[in-house]
Amino acid sequence: MKFVQKSACFIALFLLGIGLLSSCKDKDIVSGHHDPGKPTVFSDFSPKEGAIRTRLYISGENFGDDVSKIRVFIGERELKVIGSTGKQIYCWVPGQTTTGKVRVVIDGTTPVEHTFAEDFNYVISTNVGTLVGKVDENNNSGIIDGPFEIAGFTYSGYVTYEPGSNSVFVTEIDRAVRRIDLAGQMVSTLITNGQASFNKLQTTTLSSDTDTLYLVDDNGNRSTPNKVAIAYSLRSENYRRVHPIIYDVGAFGVAQHPVDRGLFYTVTNGTPVKKGVPNAETGELIPKELFRIGGNTNGTLIFFHPTGNYAYIMVQSRIYKSMYNWEKEELEPAIIFAGGEIGDLDAIGTSARIYRAYQGVFVKNPDYEGQPDEYDFYFCDQHNHSIRTLAPNGMVTTFAGKGSPTPDGEKRGYIDGNPRLEARFGEPTGIDYDPVRKIFYIAERYNKRIRTITIE
Repeated sequence: MKFVQKSACFIALFLLGIGLLSSCKDKDIVSGHHDPGKPTVFSDFSPKEGAIRTRLYISGENFGDDVSKIRVFIGERELKVIGSTGKQIYCWVPGQTTTGKVRVVIDGTTPVEHTFAEDFNYVISTNVGTLVGKVDENNNSGIIDGPFEIAGFTYSGYVTYEPGSNSVFVTEIDRAVRRIDLAGQMVSTLITNGQASFNKLQTTTLSSDTDTLYLVDDNGNRSTPNKVAIAYSLRSENYRRVHPIIYDVGAFGVAQHPVDRGLFYTVTNGTPVKKGVPNAETGELIPKELFRIGGNTNGTLIFFHPTGNYAYIMVQSRIYKSMYNWEKEELEPAIIFAGGEIGDLDAIGTSARIYRAYQGVFVKNPDYEGQPDEYDFYFCDQHNHSIRTLAPNGMVTTFAGKGSPTPDGEKRGYIDGNPRLEARFGEPTGIDYDPVRKIFYIAERYNKRIRTITIE
């Protein structure tokens, strides 16, 4: 009996030892720490060619896992290193890269540098990528501040690019306004419900001189105009203070005339278009209704042409055009310019079909140089999961989204790549443009991410 007990004890200790040894060996295998006593081996890189935001992988041994010490270049262009397992470095290719040698530098007590003999072939293209945002396996996320690697969004629905600080403002619909610091690759929360008596933040827009951020709130009031509808925040105050400017029933969108600088806005209660005009006694801005657009549809948005000659007004499946009266400094009653019934069809004028037109932005088209109107209008079609364009002649075309077709005809998805052949979006509703870097920034409600379209 004692022999059996001793044998059982011996076997148990033996198995425990094997388990501990196996555990230690597994730990050594997964560890990515650099060992200065061993050589660093560079085996290969892949793929051999690609466009902006291509995921580039470098394989080998003993790289270490501290990305702050790893630098990767194509020619003289430095890439963004995302991670390293010790055996593989993962990075992505930025825009304005050129074809050239792939060079890796690993800092340390004894720095290591290696240049591959084969060139990476950079392909100039227009490409859809992901800037920031992550979700779990159930497509859930949260309002998470911090570096791009961990930052999260809950209901990213509207974006505003601000060139002065190279930032993108993201409106989390009904919740908050976030700021993306593009240079520092950090996300922070600027403004939340509760500031300036906000109830449900909806949209933001910049002043024509880009130093003032206007904030629009659906304050939940549908009858008495006694709550903050429009407020503003200043770059000089780092957008940390909020100043009320117009009191009204709940508002939805605001646009400042690019020349006269008057504030025009829409409300959530129906489709009236209003202007803030000075009170004769106090000088404060008070609402003046200019006209109404037919129907009781909520969620109307205004976007001025850069010349100020007219504005597009987005109303669900229709885009209206309102001419600007320079003498009165007011918008004239609008007429339908594109769209009509709900659908998905590229065509001209009212023959086009749109599902839900949301935020849009005017972008100069070099092909129109010398013509009366040199701008195309890019806008989000939320429920068609695409980015579309409206030309000056009224032609609506699909610019990006609905790529990688599936047998079931599903349009929604999350895929980067070629705008029409591969890329997919999930309820895009926010879009703005950086004309210097030629980058669109796009907010998606379903995918909870900020995407980019880079034009080279």
